[in-house]
Amino acid sequence: MSTKTVQFSVDVNHLKIISGSFQVFGIVENHVGVVNNKTPFENNTFEAEIKENESQYYSVTVWIDEYILEGINYKTGEKPISFLATLYLPNVNDIVRINPESSIASIYTFARMTHVDNDGTVHMKGTERNMKIAYGMKNNLYKTEGGMGEMISTSPNGFETNSYPMFNSLCNLYYYSLTNPPSNTGKPFYDQFLDYAWHESDQPNQNFLQAIRNILYDPFTNAENIYKMLVGMEEIYRDSLVSMKNVNDDQKAPNNWTLTLKSNSSGAKNFLPSGSAFVVFDADDNAWIANNFRAGSADSGTHCPVYKYDATPADFSPVQGGGLLGVAFGAAVSPDKKYISFGNFGWGPEFNNPQEGSISRFYYKDGKPVSSSNGFTLGLSRVQGMQYDNKGNLWMASVGCQEPFAPSKPGVYPFENEPSAVVVYLKPENGDFAKGPTPELTLICNEFPVKQLPDSEPVWMKTPYLKIFHVTPDEKGNAYVSCIGNYDKDVPENCAFSAVYKVAIEDNTLVVKNSWFSDYSGSANGQQGYESLRQVTINGEGDVIVVGVTSDRATILSHDLSTVKGYYDVNTYAPWGIKIDKKQSVYLANFGHETDVKDHSTLDMQGPFGVTMLRNPSQPESAKLLTVPTGGSEVTLANGFPLYGTQTKPKLHQSRHEPVQMHCYQPIMRLTSTNIDGAGNLWCMNNWKPSAIVDVLDNPGGDGVVIFLGIAEPE
Repeated sequence: MSTKTVQFSVDVNHLKIISGSFQVFGIVENHVGVVNNKTPFENNTFEAEIKENESQYYSVTVWIDEYILEGINYKTGEKPISFLATLYLPNVNDIVRINPESSIASIYTFARMTHVDNDGTVHMKGTERNMKIAYGMKNNLYKTEGGMGEMISTSPNGFETNSYPMFNSLCNLYYYSLTNPPSNTGKPFYDQFLDYAWHESDQPNQNFLQAIRNILYDPFTNAENIYKMLVGMEEIYRDSLVSMKNVNDDQKAPNNWTLTLKSNSSGAKNFLPSGSAFVVFDADDNAWIANNFRAGSADSGTHCPVYKYDATPADFSPVQGGGLLGVAFGAAVSPDKKYISFGNFGWGPEFNNPQEGSISRFYYKDGKPVSSSNGFTLGLSRVQGMQYDNKGNLWMASVGCQEPFAPSKPGVYPFENEPSAVVVYLKPENGDFAKGPTPELTLICNEFPVKQLPDSEPVWMKTPYLKIFHVTPDEKGNAYVSCIGNYDKDVPENCAFSAVYKVAIEDNTLVVKNSWFSDYSGSANGQQGYESLRQVTINGEGDVIVVGVTSDRATILSHDLSTVKGYYDVNTYAPWGIKIDKKQSVYLANFGHETDVKDHSTLDMQGPFGVTMLRNPSQPESAKLLTVPTGGSEVTLANGFPLYGTQTKPKLHQSRHEPVQMHCYQPIMRLTSTNIDGAGNLWCMNNWKPSAIVDVLDNPGGDGVVIFLGIAEPE
């Protein structure tokens, strides 16, 4: 078998490397293992012979033994410090650079496939798919041949978020852990950092990369203290957190040491992402984004962005046609991951609604629609959440209520409401998921027990005011359905408590098996039972969890909906979405409330905006908020305009002041959902802009997706 000679160079700012050792590893399953024994090298370069047509993806661990700083020779201390790089062998045509940048980029993006020994040896193991995604994201941070990635260093990242400065701060932590001066506490710098970084109580951190890997389990512990270690130290790697411009000193310290990447291009400047709501991943790991609006308006969009696994637009992005009109929360990928369906809902005045309701379906390879120009309409009326079950049946939430969501006014030619319903398109004949529905293979459930008063029993009825929002199948032929609910003080018969239903397919019919009605009493209308439920999911124990916007909580229900087992209500801010990874970590996507606007020159809501993370769901009080602060620069769109374009601040009645341009410094905005890719990156949907006062009538759509790198278990 042929081999390829790969040249490596170890570079650390301000240092001259004298000697060290290295070891190369194959990291793709079936080819995992050492390429060479731990091998010494002198100066800062070495080479390795690597077999071709085996792993393709490789990692290299480097230990520094001796270096020169300001003309003085130093040897590394007792605690090992190792460096890391990753490479894709077929594309290596230049020297592979190994340094703090390559190490930080690799450990963050490959984290979920990585274990670090106490001596600093880095072991990676995963599928080729895992490695492809991780490597793509790694190159967005730092290139294999050297140089910062374009994505992290430019808009919408750069200084619009704090991730580029944080990356450089992590490199400074690396440098000072190697050179090991006294820290601000008096302890040796390396020892202090290893102590601060989270670790199990009986397993203290033994080396830098091990500590960074642990930080990705808990990025919050001692976050501010770690930042303070760098205050007053020379910036060996410039443009770090300590030197951010337009950020107050008391706001520079992060509350968590996560790295994020933001993507805000659809591939077309005139069809920007606007109101990203939900994301699913296809067989090529492309991310298909449900998109609400046409940017610059509050009206229905007719396009959806598609991103490659590295968060850059696919060649055919954005997709259009096939009936796309005002997609909402609905996006589903077929079991073979080759066909993607979007649910058409409608935004703005009623004439922007797909009156019959519809879904649009696309083929994953080229983005071409397989649905007709009006979409698939059978049985549907304004679609929200949707998901396939393990038998290939597509479950959909059909809202039914044609009334435009606030603040849009009724249309001149109002449409008639339909009953809220659960609609199932059964698996097509021969498993051809390109096929549209037929009456024989369509099931509809539009009659439910509805509770309208706190002291009344539920009554079976058909009503558009349940406003069914989401549906999640389990693995036993059931599905759980969440309902927003409706309160109408003038027309009591239009009231419907927020509810969750358990529905099953029995004898080719949808049957309501169980129900749960909200008892929340803290909503603005002062009435019990209305908490505006959104996404519903199932955890590893079979419990049902549903999030409430008004209630600021997620409610944990038994599988038969008979018992409330608890709540997630710490560090939660009007959540819309919930995601649970394979190790049962919980992620809540917070939309945030539209009230309590602070007096701020940008008119941005001051949030907080972000994702609530629970590593230990049995301890709800331990929930923390993953945030993405500004790096000091204004948020801009892919077309170069500021987030609000030419919009100005609202003027008081008869104000004589000139209009004032609006600005935004909130890179993560009002979120509706999250999902996890094949490398453990958490994709978060920036659905609405921060400033509800200005956005709601004219230009509400958020600007794309924010991705927390390596924070979750891969899917």
